[in-house]
Amino acid sequence: GKKGSFLIHLSRLADGKPVSEGPLKLVLRSTSGQPVTVVAPAPARPGIYQAEISALAAGSYTLELLPEGKGFVDRIEIPGIQVGGAATAARADESKGDHSIVTGEGNGNIVFLKEQQWSLDTLVRQPESRPMSGRIVASGEMVAAANAEATVSSPVSGVLSAARPLAHVGKRVAKGEVIALIDPPVLSGGGAGQFSVVHAEARNRATLAQQEHERAQRLYEAKIASRKRVEDAEAALDSARAALTPLDNAAIAFGGDDSGRLVVRAPLSGSVVEVMSGPGKGIEAGQPIVRIVNPATLWLRTSLPAVDAGRLPPQPSAIFTVAGQEGSFKADRLVSVGDMLDPQSRTLPVIFSVPNPDARLKVGMFATVALSAGVEVEALTLPVEALMEDEGRFFVFVQTSGERFVRQEVRVGMKEEGMVQIVKGLSGHERVVVKGAYYVKQAALAAKKEDPHAGHAH
Repeated sequence: GKKGSFLIHLSRLADGKPVSEGPLKLVLRSTSGQPVTVVAPAPARPGIYQAEISALAAGSYTLELLPEGKGFVDRIEIPGIQVGGAATAARADESKGDHSIVTGEGNGNIVFLKEQQWSLDTLVRQPESRPMSGRIVASGEMVAAANAEATVSSPVSGVLSAARPLAHVGKRVAKGEVIALIDPPVLSGGGAGQFSVVHAEARNRATLAQQEHERAQRLYEAKIASRKRVEDAEAALDSARAALTPLDNAAIAFGGDDSGRLVVRAPLSGSVVEVMSGPGKGIEAGQPIVRIVNPATLWLRTSLPAVDAGRLPPQPSAIFTVAGQEGSFKADRLVSVGDMLDPQSRTLPVIFSVPNPDARLKVGMFATVALSAGVEVEALTLPVEALMEDEGRFFVFVQTSGERFVRQEVRVGMKEEGMVQIVKGLSGHERVVVKGAYYVKQAALAAKKEDPHAGHAH
């Protein structure tokens, strides 16, 4: 009988890592005779099992590998294992002429050892079939939703009180929460009580101005008063209303505290994103104090190039990436499509709603947006990372055996969510390097430099 020695490399398909623990059972079966079984209790080193089987008769065997690692059990069958006889001599002669083993590349083969694959996090997978549609790439920006942003302004002139710290940028506030106090200019005369008096006086003046305007209008229609009297009454009414409006707003939107100060409350829940004034500073009626944004849902405002506007379907979808953020994001729904191009940028505004429960997205962030365009088709896809480019032509590396690869030219189509459509060059059954393709390419280039005969026929 013959003694058989085995050196077996095992990787996990899920992540390409070496199998680092667990036994490996080897079963050799021949067309005649009993199967021979041996167990390697653990890897000799990560990913590598060693085993010896003695007393093997010459002939053809099928090797069955049964690894039992942590969290998985598998079965691998390798037919055509030749032991003894003419087959062994033929294989020995063949190995002498196998130039690719020495050079790393020959007859299109690239040798990239398992130890290299493991150390460089190389991952090999089959192409994936998935629905894809054409995409239009455009720029975008995260903005606050229309109903989720408020600029809080002072309805009256006064001074921001230093008795309470003003809400700062980044502070989370609830609807109705006090964010500032205002000392009205009448504070020295009685605070909020005096403010009530001023408010009542302004309301009375507005009422009297309204009555005078109505009287002047009647007299003018009766041809008793001149047109100028009506115009004077209108001007007086406008002035009285202008003085009353901010006081009405203060009475409705602001409350008073025990000290007589006016209380500014948040009109919605959210985060303070901008502070326009500070304690002790004087403010005029209508002057902004703080800006509040609720970030739970943001809008993605996309600027679609004019040349692509005609390709946009009635209900487009959008996925996008943001610099500094991992992965991609998906818009929740379409909000609006503009009816007019921006005259300066020649782009069409398209707005999407984006859920933002963990507040990863911030107002003002810029995005690269891919909008759907066209009908979905079933496509053979690979991660974009698998593609290599050479003078405008794309190629991938296909694994032909554990440590052997070939360069395969492909034609690509649509791109979506980090995946690219393979239109030509692959059938879908190949095992393609989807991570670490650059290192396989470097191994091929290094082998060519080291081998003086590379590229020559033998």
